[in-house]
Amino acid sequence: MHRRDFLAAGVVTAMGRVVPLAASALSFGAEPARGPAKPSDAPERLAGMTLAQLRDDYQDRLFNQYLPFWEKGAVDRQHGGFLCELNDDGSVANDEKYIWYQGRGIWVYSFLYNEFGRDPRWLDIARQTRDFMVKHMHAGGGQWNRKVRRDGSLLEGLGGNVFGWLFAALGLAEYHRAAGQQQDLDLAKESLRAAIQAYDSPDYTDTHTTQYTGLDLDPRGLRSQAHSMVTLCMLTGLLSRHRDPHLEEIQQRHVELIMRKFWNPERRIVNEFLRHDYSRAPGAETHMFVGHTIETLWIVMTEALRRGDRKLFDEAAGRIRRFLELCWDPVNDGLGDGNFHVVATKKHPAGPEYDVKTMWAHCEAMIACMMVLEHTGAAWACEWYERLRAYTLKVMPVPGHGVWRQAVDRSGKDLKRVGISNKRKDNFHQARYLMRNLLSLKRMMSR
Repeated sequence: MHRRDFLAAGVVTAMGRVVPLAASALSFGAEPARGPAKPSDAPERLAGMTLAQLRDDYQDRLFNQYLPFWEKGAVDRQHGGFLCELNDDGSVANDEKYIWYQGRGIWVYSFLYNEFGRDPRWLDIARQTRDFMVKHMHAGGGQWNRKVRRDGSLLEGLGGNVFGWLFAALGLAEYHRAAGQQQDLDLAKESLRAAIQAYDSPDYTDTHTTQYTGLDLDPRGLRSQAHSMVTLCMLTGLLSRHRDPHLEEIQQRHVELIMRKFWNPERRIVNEFLRHDYSRAPGAETHMFVGHTIETLWIVMTEALRRGDRKLFDEAAGRIRRFLELCWDPVNDGLGDGNFHVVATKKHPAGPEYDVKTMWAHCEAMIACMMVLEHTGAAWACEWYERLRAYTLKVMPVPGHGVWRQAVDRSGKDLKRVGISNKRKDNFHQARYLMRNLLSLKRMMSR
C-alpha cells in the first residue's frame, strides 16, 4: 500500500463514515478496522489453522481457560483487587496486593469490557479494583504505595521506582473509557505527571530492570527504555480518544527517545539503560534487554497507526525482525529474551543468553508479529509468529490450568526468576496477547 493510502486508513463507523486514524476512538491495544495491508495479503491459514479456527482457539483460551482461572479466588470479591501469588489450581498462596497488578488488572478487565461485548461482570471487576486501589494505595498527588495487605492495610510505601504509578495510570485511563468518570481521567494524568517528575530527578533510582541485567551500573539517575515504553503504552490509548497538546508533546518525546536515543546505531541494538542526559552509559553500551525491546517496538507501531505514520511503523517492524533473528535459540527454540551482549565480558558471553525464557516476552513477540502480519502481510511475520506460538504452547501452559508458567530454562523446565516468587501468576501479558491477537484475527477476517 502506498503511503497516502496508509495515512487515509481509518475506522469505519456504524454509520459508514470513515473517521481519520488520528481522531478515531482507538484504545491502547486496538487498531483500526482498516490498515495498510490489502485483504489479499492476509494468509488463508496461520499456525496450521484457518483464521476462523485460530480465532476460535484463542476465544477458548481466553474465555474458557484464562478468565475462569482468575475467578477461582484471585479476583478479590470481598475487598476488590487482584491477588497474584497463587497455586497452580488458582488458590491463594499470598494475599498481599501490589500496585503493578492492580493497575494492570483494571486495564485488562476494562479492555475486555470495551472491546469484547461490554459484559457488566468485567466492568464490575474493574470498578471494584479501581475503588480498592484508589482508596488504599493512592498516597496523594498521583503517587502510589507499592504493597498492601488484602484488606488494604499498608505494607510498603512508595518504593524505589514509578512503574506502579504508570500502571495505575494505564488502568485508570482505560477504565475512564469504560465508565466515563472525569475523576479517573484526572487521576491518570496526575499519576503520569508525578511519575515523570520523579523520574526526571537525577537522584531517581530504577530498582526494577537493573536486577536482571547483571550490569555493574550505579542506578542513580539512569534512564530506562522500560520507562519510555510504559509511558508510551499509556498515552497511545489515551490520546487516541482525548486531545491534549501537552500529552502529545510528551508522547512525541518518548517516541524520539526510543527510536533515536536508546537505539544504538553503532551496535545496531537498543540499549536498555542510558545516563541521565540520555548519553551512553559506560558499561551498558553493548547491552540490550531483548524482551523489553520487542515489546517497546510494537507499542511504537501502535503509535504509528494512531498517527498514520507508515515510515515509523516500518522502521519499528524492521528492528523487531532483526532481534527475532538475532536472539532465537537454534538448538532448543524459543527466544533468548533477556540479556544480549554484543561483546563478551567477564560475566557474560557474547550474544543472547538462553538460560531464562519468559512467558511475557514470548507473548509480546507474538503481539508484534501479528501486528506486522495484519498491517503489511509480510511473510516473515507469519513465519516468526508460527515459530513463537509453537514454542510458547509447548513449554508455557500448565496442564489443566488457564494461566501459564512465568519462565522456563533453556530446556523448557520450570524456572524461578531473580526477585520474583515462583507463585506469582500473570494477570496482564497473557491476557493482552490473547485479546490483541483475537482482535487482529477478526479484522483480517472481516477484510
